[in-house]
Formats: sequence, structure tokens, C-alpha cells
Amino acid sequence: MALTISTPSNAMDVVGVPGNNKYVIKRILFDSSYATGGESLTPTQLGFDSLHIMLTSSEDNGYVAEYDYSGEKLVLYEAGADGAALDEVADTTDVSSVYVRILTFGV
Repeated sequence: MALTISTPSNAMDVVGVPGNNKYVIKRILFDSSYATGGESLTPTQLGFDSLHIMLTSSEDNGYVAEYDYSGEKLVLYEAGADGAALDEVADTTDVSSVYVRILTFGV
């Protein structure tokens, strides 16, 4: 499945340029069938050739998002009952109401 990328209502839809780097703020919506290993999110989708860093912030939904740089995927984690710190969301889980905000720097 695919992610939906939009600009948060309180952020400008612009790309800034601090030095030689660009940055972008986006709001990411997952879909109704999470894929094990994360959902594809490439630098090109965000207007970059390559990413330096992506900071993620979940929107009051109990999930934790992390960017997998080598796989170019956005991965979701949740608290599990097994005592582990965080478990990846199970394959095909409906996370269509889960939003994550990102601040990304790259070129």
C-alpha cells in the first residue's frame, strides 16, 4: 500500500534552504494495510535526491515512527505485551487513522 503525504495545517508548504541543505515539514498518513518492514518513503517523494536526517513525531496515537534509511521506509512501532520495549506493527494492520509529522533535511 502507500502513504499519503500532506502539509500540516499550521506549517507552510515550502522548502527551506539552510546552507546547502533543504528541509521540509510534512504530515504522513498511513493506509489500511501496514506492510511488515515499513511503508516506502523515498527521498524523491519528499523533493530530495538524498536525505540527511528525518525527525518523526507521532500525533497522539500511541505509535512510534522511525525512518529506515537503508530501506527507505517509514516503520511503525507499538508497545507489546511481550515485555519488549517496542514491537513493529503487525502485517496488514489497519493504521489508516495514524498520522506522523516529519521534519526532513537533505539535498
